[in-house]
Amino acid sequence: MKRLLLLIIAMFFVAALVMAGGQSEGEVIKIKYAHNQRTVSPQDEGAKLFKQKIEELSGGRVQVTIYPDNQLGSLREVIESVQSGQIEMAQQPLGMIANFAPQLNINDLPYLYPSEEVLWKVLDGAMGEKLTGYMNDVGFVNLGYHSGGPKQFSANIPLRGKADFSKVSLRAMPAPIVIATFEALGANPVPIEFSELYNSLQQRVVDGQENPMQTVSMLNLYEVQKYVTYTNHSWMIYANIVNKKFWETLPTDVQKLMYQAMKETAPAQRKLMQNAETEYIREAEKNGCQVIMLTPAEIEALRQLTLPVHNAFIDRIGRDLYNSFVKEIESLR
Repeated sequence: MKRLLLLIIAMFFVAALVMAGGQSEGEVIKIKYAHNQRTVSPQDEGAKLFKQKIEELSGGRVQVTIYPDNQLGSLREVIESVQSGQIEMAQQPLGMIANFAPQLNINDLPYLYPSEEVLWKVLDGAMGEKLTGYMNDVGFVNLGYHSGGPKQFSANIPLRGKADFSKVSLRAMPAPIVIATFEALGANPVPIEFSELYNSLQQRVVDGQENPMQTVSMLNLYEVQKYVTYTNHSWMIYANIVNKKFWETLPTDVQKLMYQAMKETAPAQRKLMQNAETEYIREAEKNGCQVIMLTPAEIEALRQLTLPVHNAFIDRIGRDLYNSFVKEIESLR
C-alpha cells in the first residue's frame, strides 16, 4: 500500500508538471528564434552568436533553431506569434513592438541620443529595464538589445537642411513620430509599406526615403537614389523577446543562462553592425551613389528643427518616462 501510495503521488506530480507546462530536469528545451534580416547580416550573426553561447552554457540542454529573412512571417506576424506562444523567441525592431507597448515609441524621437556610446549605456541600464518592463506587461520577456544601425535619408538631391527637405517627398513608415519628423524637417511624408519601397522610388512616386544604410544595401536602393545624406537622426534598435508564458516554464538556472548568453554576445553583434556600416557605404559609392557626411553644425540645425516633435509626443509616450530618459542621457552626455 505504501508503494502504491508513493506511485500515485509521483504520477500526480508528473501530471501537474505537464499541465503547468514546466520543463523537467534534463529535458531538452527547443527554441524557435525568428528575425527579419538575411543570413550573414549583422542581425543574423548576432542570433548565431546567441545560439552558440546558450547551447554552450547549457551543455546542449537548450537548442536554438534560427529562422531568418521573415521565414515565419512578417514583422507584425512574428511579434503576434511570440505573444501567443507559437514562436518562443524573436529579434524585432522596437518600432514594431511599440504597436503593442506604445512607450517604446520614445526611441523613434529624432536626435534623442547624442551618440551610439550613450545609446547603449542608456539601453543597457535602468532606462532599458524600464522599456523591458513595458514589454513584460504585454507578454514578452526582453533578453537584451541588438543594433540595426543609425537611420539616414536618401534622395536624388543632397538633404543638408530645410531648404533641401522642402523640395522632396519621402516614403515614410506609417508611424506618427516618423511622419511628424519629416514634416518638421520640411519634407512631404508619404506613408508607403516597406514591401513597396523600391518600386515607389523607381516609379518616382516619392523622391526619397529613410532607413539604416543596411536597407540601402539590402534592397539595392543605390540603383534608384543618387545620394545618401548621413543625418544619424535616429536608430534602428532590436529587442530579443521571448514569450512570457514559455519563459515562466523554464527552470531558474536556464533563465539566468539565457540572460548571460545575450549579455555576453550583444556587444559583438553591435560591433559587427558598426563594421558592416563601412562596407555598406563602400558598396553604395561603388554603385554610383554619393554618400554625404554632414558637419556638426548641419546636424545641430536639423536637431533644432525636430525639437517640436519631442514636445508633441511627450504625453503619448509618458511624460515621466521621457523626462527620465532625457535626464539619463544628459548625465552621460
